[in-house]
Amino acid sequence: MSEDELFSNKASNVYEIYSKILYLLKEIGPFEIEFKKTSIHLLNKSSFGGVHPKKKWLDFNLVTNHQIEHEKITKIEQVSKNRFHNNFRFHSEDELNQEFLVLLKESYQLMS
Repeated sequence: MSEDELFSNKASNVYEIYSKILYLLKEIGPFEIEFKKTSIHLLNKSSFGGVHPKKKWLDFNLVTNHQIEHEKITKIEQVSKNRFHNNFRFHSEDELNQEFLVLLKESYQLMS
């Protein structure tokens, strides 16, 4: 699967949110992008973020060692004793605020 295929038939805001996340990550450090069948994994040695493009929004799964309390969280899954998958739902790149940036950096460092 390619980036173009994952974002085809999606509203333009979905790709804009993804682009903004990549831009924010470039300020944090180097990372790899791995394309899957229905998602994109962001890696710093291990996967710290999962991008799930939907028709009108973007779900972003952030790996942490604790549950996150945040208004944009739609689901939290504890996958092991010290690993949580926190699912954010974004409808606009404006929702990627400073609080999210801090969490993104924390997850990036955790998975290095």
